Amino acid sequence: MDYIAHTVDTAAAVGSVADLLWAAADLVATNPETADPIHDAGLHLIAAGRTTARRAGAARELATMIAESRHPDLAATITGDDTDWASWQRVLTEPWPILADAAAFAAQLGGIESQITPGRWIA
Repeated sequence: MDYIAHTVDTAAAVGSVADLLWAAADLVATNPETADPIHDAGLHLIAAGRTTARRAGAARELATMIAESRHPDLAATITGDDTDWASWQRVLTEPWPILADAAAFAAQLGGIESQITPGRWIA
């Protein structure tokens, strides 16, 4: 299967929490060995002047809340900071759906669902 990365269609959506989470989901899809895709995507977007560390923190917190709600048994295995995505990345077998759902939820919260085309798998 091939993967098509997300696209951002408006300036209002550029650098949003949803944009950052989709970038992280894209990274997991194309480079599954990445240890912390939210951190890596955040660094890239911050360096490009497209987002802020505050938004990166919000993205990380939203993704970890969704991971914990779906995998409460795994939450007990997280040592240290349970809002650190790298800790979750190590124990999840499929992080992409969580990151994608977190991105979709962030887009909905921000009212920008129609301004971001989600990343997707194609046959």
